[in-house]
Amino acid sequence: MTPALSLAEVVIPCRDVTRQRAFYERILERPPVEARGGLVRFDLGALFLVLRARGDALFPREGTPGVMLRFHLPSRDEVERWHRRLLMSHVAVLEAPGPRPCGGVEMHVADPEGNVLALAASG
Repeated sequence: MTPALSLAEVVIPCRDVTRQRAFYERILERPPVEARGGLVRFDLGALFLVLRARGDALFPREGTPGVMLRFHLPSRDEVERWHRRLLMSHVAVLEAPGPRPCGGVEMHVADPEGNVLALAASG
C-alpha cells in the first residue's frame, strides 16, 4: 500500500518578497526560519509557508496571484479580535466576519499582492 500524501508546504509566488515577508511576519507574529535570495520560509508547525520570488521556470513574472490560505481560530471572539487587529494594521479586509454556509464565522483579507487569507471559527 502506498503511504498517504501529507502536505508539507504552501508556496506563494511573489513579485516583491521583501514586502510580502514584512506582511507575513506581522500577521504570523514570528520571524521566518529561513531567508535567502528570493526565498523566505515560515514554520507553521504542521507545514511551512514559503514566499518565493517570481522570475524562474516555476513562477514566471507573468500571471496573477491566486492563493487562498485558510486559518482556523478557536472561537468567533478570536475572529472578531483578528478583524480589529488587521483593521488597525491597515490590512485590506475583503469581507468582515460573517456567517459561513456550513456554520461558524469567517472573514477574508488580502496580502499586499492580492492573495486571500481566510480566518474562520466553527460553531
